[in-house]
Amino acid sequence: MMRSSSIFSKYLGDEAMLSIVSDDALIRRMLQFEMALATAQAKFDMIPKEAAKEINQELKQIKISPEDLAEGTLKNGVPVLSLLSIARERLSSVSKTHLHFGATSQDVMDTAQVLIIRDAVALIEERLQVLVQHLQQLIDEHGAVPCMSRTRGQLAIPVTFGVKINAWLLPLQRQVERLNEIKKRIFVVQLGGAAGTLSDYDNKGNLLMEAVAHELGLQSSPPWHTQRDNFCEFTNWLAMLTGISGKMGADILVMAQSEINEVVENTDGGKSSAMPHKNNPVLSEALVALATINANLQSQQLQSLVHVNERDATAWILEWDAIPQMIINTGAALNHAITIAANMKVNTANMKKNVERFLYKE
Repeated sequence: MMRSSSIFSKYLGDEAMLSIVSDDALIRRMLQFEMALATAQAKFDMIPKEAAKEINQELKQIKISPEDLAEGTLKNGVPVLSLLSIARERLSSVSKTHLHFGATSQDVMDTAQVLIIRDAVALIEERLQVLVQHLQQLIDEHGAVPCMSRTRGQLAIPVTFGVKINAWLLPLQRQVERLNEIKKRIFVVQLGGAAGTLSDYDNKGNLLMEAVAHELGLQSSPPWHTQRDNFCEFTNWLAMLTGISGKMGADILVMAQSEINEVVENTDGGKSSAMPHKNNPVLSEALVALATINANLQSQQLQSLVHVNERDATAWILEWDAIPQMIINTGAALNHAITIAANMKVNTANMKKNVERFLYKE
């Protein structure tokens, strides 16, 4: 949706995440899988060592563009066949017969997706750490300031600004804990062959899987072609993270209202073309919108769990759309939340004044 939009690339997108989930990145990770597979197979004499060496040398140098794979993807429904065809043109007659030995297209694409997710998670973790630090600093500076709580849209009782900030901060810290728990289930190799039984590798299938995982820095796992729960768990984590950021945005939208005026989201932004006096909380609006978009995409992703029989492209395709976009949306939300937390102007005088008005019914 917003994946390639240049106008909204900074507001509702994230160029760094776009690079991580791009078609070029997918191609690099698919080639990486093929190199790891050949290296591991040579260790068990499944293919000649010279063939594995040539495969690695050529695939490290090869240049394949998304355009090179577009027609083949239209024809075959996956880009792997075209990628292998282009790669085999660079190989000797002997080595080309050993490329991709015993693997299936889903092994390549699923493992490439895992490697992409790992790259995205590394950047998400960096940004989460920065956001947590900024929120903790806000608590240190303004956490003790009295302000009004609001329940169901109405004034409730006086609390402190720290209570509100903790409602943004503590769930983020729990998300970090959740991510550490689910990493072991996400960062796993996919290698199952035609029907997920490792049938072409005789009794060495599990050893080969472990070797490929080691080459890629992943965990080994029984083939999971039709088991999409780990991906759904990860995308649910993304939807939760953007939802937590969206809650922060929704609170700020209330507190930034002119008649409340307890915070200014970002003094360097939010201009109006018709009303120069305004400072619209546009980043908070984006946080709420991105939370909604990711929640909807998670609903789409959950349908990939209904993965019929031993391979179901109708379910598989849903992931190709949902996962990259959810990663980009999460990156954008974190960027905005960091900007807000670092640049928010807190009107402590107005917070106190609103408390006094409530207490003394002015």
